[in-house]
Amino acid sequence: MMLIDDLFEMGSGYVLNFSDRTFAQFVAEELNIDIDDPVYATNGTSKAKRLHCFLQTVDKPTAARTLTALWEYREALRQRAGREETIINATPCLRPGDVPASAGTS
Repeated sequence: MMLIDDLFEMGSGYVLNFSDRTFAQFVAEELNIDIDDPVYATNGTSKAKRLHCFLQTVDKPTAARTLTALWEYREALRQRAGREETIINATPCLRPGDVPASAGTS
């Protein structure tokens, strides 16, 4: 999960630039899932902890869709800001359809 933490700037419980409201809205719109469901808060209520729990709970196709949606959002933010990629080999690390071994254990 360290790569996911780095890619999606999940230090201190954050996920990218999302507020609690916009994160819940993003996940609902992109995946039709309620990330605020208490089942995803077993390790805590921060966005990062809920996302970790979610990725470890759902099936691999759902984890892949989630990571792809977050990746596309991240890339749009990065490109809009004109920022260079700061994570070495980030693009080959997570491509649509790729799922880290620790995600989606079901």
